[in-house]
Order: sequence, then structure tokens, then C-alpha cells
Amino acid sequence: MLITLVHFQEGIPTSSSKWAHDLYRVKESHAAKSHSQKLLIVAGSNSLFGLDAAQIERKYQLPTTNFGVHAGLGLRYILDRSKRSLRPGDIVYLPLEYALYQQEPAPSTQLMDFILARDPAYLHSLPLLEQFLGYTNVSFERIIEGLRGGNDNYMGSSSSTYNVANVDSSGNQLNNSSERAADYKDKLDKLQAKDIGNGDISGYSKKVLGEFFIWAKENDVCVIGAPPNLLKFDEYDADRFVNFVTKIRNFYLENDTSFIGNPTDYLLPKKMFFDTEYHLNEIGVATRTRLTLNDLGDQLTAHCVNQPR
Repeated sequence: MLITLVHFQEGIPTSSSKWAHDLYRVKESHAAKSHSQKLLIVAGSNSLFGLDAAQIERKYQLPTTNFGVHAGLGLRYILDRSKRSLRPGDIVYLPLEYALYQQEPAPSTQLMDFILARDPAYLHSLPLLEQFLGYTNVSFERIIEGLRGGNDNYMGSSSSTYNVANVDSSGNQLNNSSERAADYKDKLDKLQAKDIGNGDISGYSKKVLGEFFIWAKENDVCVIGAPPNLLKFDEYDADRFVNFVTKIRNFYLENDTSFIGNPTDYLLPKKMFFDTEYHLNEIGVATRTRLTLNDLGDQLTAHCVNQPR
């Protein structure tokens, strides 16, 4: 009965899926304009709110799209969606959020909302077990909204920030000034260090990432792993976090894929953040972009392990 109810909502838009849908429309349009080698920055919103693609493009004279959208869509979807825009010879800069390294097979409530509303064909491309787990993870509220015909408008107080009108043509977030960030001071003050669970990369995330690395090599796409920016807490000085990020770096190297940058360098002070522990304000964006360019150096292709260049 539940699966039947959900099935008949495929393709019905929801207000909660509109932001990510509109972001992908802008970013995929920008990426499609390039008819030669290009760079995609692929991650969740730490990149959307964290990097200046235009500045990176100017340094390397390489068409660059900030392909960061929303980590809640999950590791598999973020990587699979990027494949639609990648061509042989392209480069992927991959500063994934830490939660994406600890994913499990069940599609999240956020992902199910999105793909039901905006990308139902993708749902049916998933392994059967993941499809089944996804159907059981659709919220009751989402089912009710679908039954009522859905909604394709921005709604709620957060829509003033999470709105495609605040994104430039290359996919960078706009209107995240330090002055506006003052409105979120109380929210930032209440944040705590991210929970990294057992401090390991999950078997599912290893599988999904490993498959992406294989796909990239088979399609002559260069992948460069990197740390995300994150609000600094004292807890990240502990061995548990240091060991976790070391495991991430080693996983890339074990899969013949570069990982560039020291994760602790990307732990930034609160004054550089906008409204979450992953979202930088304009000062933070400038700082992280400089740090990224410094870590990448003068030649991007120098980091393309086992890729013919």
C-alpha cells in the first residue's frame, strides 16, 4: 500500500525539492557550455557556500562550475548526477562533506523527496534493495503533500537564502555576506562538533566511491579528492578525528586517486561562517578559495594519477 501511494507521486514537484532542482539546472547549463576540458567542483553545500569557481577558472584558464548542491542528497546521487555533465578529459575536484563518507544503502528522506519529485527515472535505476529501502523512508508529510498535488514554489522563511536567485551563473552562492551572517549568530553559537560515529568510512561509501573512481578512469576523467571546509571545534584536535581524516586520505591513495590539502587547514573560525557549520560567508569563501588554489598549485593535471594527459 505504501509503495503504491508513493509510486503514483512520481514527477509531482514539491517545494522542498525546488531549491536543489533549480541549482542543478543552473549548474548543468553552465557545465554544458564548455566544449573542451572543464573542471567540476562536486560536493554538497560546503562547496556551494565555500568556493569561488570564477576565481579558480581565472587561475587555470579552465571552464569551472561550482557543482556543489546539497549533501542531504547523498553520496551516490551527488556522484551519479555529476556523471551526466562529465566528458573525457574533464577534472573533478571532490571536497566531500564528512558525513558522505559514512553513508548507508537506504536513501535518505531528503533524497527520496527529491528524486520522486524531480528525477523519478533515477529511483528506478537504483539497486532493488535501495529502491525498497527508499520507499520505506518517505515521510508521511511528503506523501500527504504529493497527494495534494505538490507545489513548485519556494516556501518558508529559509527560501530567502536557499533560492536559485542567490546563485550566479557558474554556481556560486551569493548574498552570504558577513553582515547578513550576523542574523545567524545565535544559530552558529549553538552548533557543536560533527558526530563522526565510529570514526570509520562505511563499507557502502567505500563501494560507491570506489565505483566512481573506476568509472572516472574508464572515462578519462581526473578525480582530485580534498577536505571540505568546516567550523573548527576543539574536538577535532583529538586523535579520533585525526585518524578519521587520515583514513579518508589513505582510501583515495589506495584507489590511485589524489587527495590534496591538509584537512585541519580547512577547519576555519566562526567569524568566517554564514549560517551552518559548512556554509562560509564571503570572507570565508575568499580564504578557502585561496587555500584551495595554493594546495592545487600551478598545474591541476599534476594531480591526475594514472590519467593520460
